[in-house]
Amino acid sequence: MSQVALKRVCMRDRIRDTLVGRILDGTYPAGTQLKELYLAREFDVSQAPIREALRELEGSGLVSSERFRGTRVRGADFAEMRESYELRIMLEARSVVLAAPYGPQLLEDLGEYLRSMDTAVKTDDSESYIDNSLRFHRRLVESSGNRTFLGVWDSLLWDIRGRIALRRLADQGKSLKPFVSLHKALLGRLRAQDVQGATERVQAVLSRVNSAFDEGSSAR
Repeated sequence: MSQVALKRVCMRDRIRDTLVGRILDGTYPAGTQLKELYLAREFDVSQAPIREALRELEGSGLVSSERFRGTRVRGADFAEMRESYELRIMLEARSVVLAAPYGPQLLEDLGEYLRSMDTAVKTDDSESYIDNSLRFHRRLVESSGNRTFLGVWDSLLWDIRGRIALRRLADQGKSLKPFVSLHKALLGRLRAQDVQGATERVQAVLSRVNSAFDEGSSAR
């Protein structure tokens, strides 16, 4: 990837994450119109990375675009989020089964991500935790060898959905520390080549995250 293309991708991601944060913290309430030209001026970029960021947000359901009406904030649909996590639980649990036996490279990669997650929690760096947690889980799906699974995982935009879930937990005052322990237990079962135990642990991790969208849980 050229330096220009890489810079554009990084800018798109930064814009996307900023917009997600504004939607979740109420800066952009439901119904707010997001104007490409205005945002391009704010971020001092062309409209191209703005358009790409909005397209990703539309794919996650946070915004909707209509012809002649532009892009408007929908807000987070927590019922849909719960449903998507149910699918993710099934997909990752099956990936753990298909990935067996667990090779040394997979275990090394997961261990590196987990160490970064642990450090992030200790330094109160939630964004780093989220980044490495998502890498951990995507690597699990990738290890299944099932390209359709990986395609579905990517198409559901977990880079955005995962951030919404974990930020919501943080907004509820819940520490991310227990998630490190859950992932350590998961990695322990993978290292022991315990397929059933690893399956149960990955289900426990994702079910705990999905609790962020339980009915009646506080949004902030």
